[in-house]
Amino acid sequence: MDITPIFELRNQLRSAAIAGANLISENFRLKKSVEAFELLKAASPVFGKIYELSASLVSGSCGDTAGALLDTITLVDSVVCTLASSAVPGTVEELPVTEFSAKITSAPYSELSAIIDALTTSGSGKYEIVNSTKTDRPELLGDYRVLPALVKGLGASYSELADLVAKILEDMGGGIVPLLKKDFDPKGKKDMVRRVNVIETVSGASENAFYLEQLENAEKDVRKALIYALRHDEGNIEKLAELTKTEKGKAKNAALSALAHFDCEKSAAFFEEYSKKKPLDVIKIMENVSTEWASGLTVRLIDSLLVDDKGNKITLSQAADFKNIKLKEKTGFPELNSALWGKWGPEVEQVYREFDYKDSSRQMSVRLGDTIIVTNNESLKTLATEMNSRKHKGNYDYAEAVARFMSEEDCSDWLTKKVAELKRQTLTDPKAVNKSDLVRVLRMIAFENGGYVLSTQHWDDMAEMWRYITVPVLQPMKQLAEIIIKHPNEYYNTALANWLDPNDREFCDKIGQYYVDEFLKCNQIYLLNLIRKTGVKNVKGLAHSYFNQNATFSQYNMRSLFQMLPGDYEYKLAEAREIIELSRNGKLKGKCEIDAFSLWVETELKP
Repeated sequence: MDITPIFELRNQLRSAAIAGANLISENFRLKKSVEAFELLKAASPVFGKIYELSASLVSGSCGDTAGALLDTITLVDSVVCTLASSAVPGTVEELPVTEFSAKITSAPYSELSAIIDALTTSGSGKYEIVNSTKTDRPELLGDYRVLPALVKGLGASYSELADLVAKILEDMGGGIVPLLKKDFDPKGKKDMVRRVNVIETVSGASENAFYLEQLENAEKDVRKALIYALRHDEGNIEKLAELTKTEKGKAKNAALSALAHFDCEKSAAFFEEYSKKKPLDVIKIMENVSTEWASGLTVRLIDSLLVDDKGNKITLSQAADFKNIKLKEKTGFPELNSALWGKWGPEVEQVYREFDYKDSSRQMSVRLGDTIIVTNNESLKTLATEMNSRKHKGNYDYAEAVARFMSEEDCSDWLTKKVAELKRQTLTDPKAVNKSDLVRVLRMIAFENGGYVLSTQHWDDMAEMWRYITVPVLQPMKQLAEIIIKHPNEYYNTALANWLDPNDREFCDKIGQYYVDEFLKCNQIYLLNLIRKTGVKNVKGLAHSYFNQNATFSQYNMRSLFQMLPGDYEYKLAEAREIIELSRNGKLKGKCEIDAFSLWVETELKP
């Protein structure tokens, strides 16, 4: 007798207990397990009792669902314990001691194997597997069986996958550090560099002893990464100053960059002197530094470098016209503009006020906006609004939008005007909304960890990675959403999906209904994904609306749509059967390959 069904039933009952008894009626996997177990119900009275209990669970006829679920699990566990036992040779070893070592998901290894394979082997499609898991089943990535594979994934040959893995590990926090330190090789390759980057990102100065210890034997890029990590502890100032003299190439640049991060007199004095000999080296280093002394030094360096190839003193605005003007030194407007990142103070504000080259105004706006995110400087917020209200109107939308959303003053009136203004612009330029810096900022806002935040990223050239910067948004976002939905647009709609508060069912339902109404008007497929994000599901008529057009649809188009429909198995099946009936009765405008589709529906349609 094949007793596999009882083990599968046990797994599905436990999964149902974790998901919650109130969701059992929608659990199609449990239903299939019960159906499979029906073949065993006549094998013994106890098997018959198990089938009776589990069948009443999925049918909803048991009354006290939670109690019945516990009774069924208890009985199944008791039976399983009597069926068999197994053992393997060897000794028991403890799991690695980290806060994740005890995290065991209910997922069977067969479900995790695809993720582990994607992280430890090469080939196409690996990134999508990991990324979709991060989005749809993030808890699986913290399973103790997956964590070692994640660490190994830092060495993926596909850099985008390795970067994604690094971000996943960073989001796990300091508990992952022991696993990253285990078997660390200071003479290793790129995977070891990424280990250092993750460790110093989540731990900062607390792992300073590790950086110093590993530095003694470190080589090449790992050495550079460890030196750069020393920027977290001011106690390393003397060490770094010495390294600027003894190291060469990338390692020396790492020591200089690390030293520049300290907001103290020693660092300020060092770079004041060093910039006299190597102004171009220092202006490059300033791209990642945000301190008071660096702000003043950067302005002075920019001014000293504003000399054209004929020896004439020029302005930053003139330097922006790089097609006609070349600087004496081997630098240009992009480098000088990048050095303004993270800088503040009256001298810096004067640089923005004096800049007057329209074609590069948006670059200055982005630099100002990102600096506001990094510094939360009130004076710069005021400057952003000022710049966008004068002759630069519209060119500083990015900076002003960032400033408005990071301020406490309600920006509802301002947003209403900006959205209306963009709508007028679409009359002459249909892509006005898509190209707008306002939408760019709206997309940067999301609901995370119980509140609204605005996130951006900054390229850290020394670490060769993106640094993610997140700040609180102080605006009434649900009130602002009311303004956005009055002007339906794909780009607004996509941004709005990130504002959903999963704990506010009323808000999610309202936005979900808005998306449904929009889909019924325009039948744009992307809206189905947005509806799914709101949690709204099983909306009758979505498929009918889509196919009731004067067009021809292949069975593949139809399959794709039904797989995307926001709803459960029974809902999709009912909607598909309705489309089939309408089409065969000639009541559907759209022409469909209905026979092939019908066969797929009855044999393969799954959630």
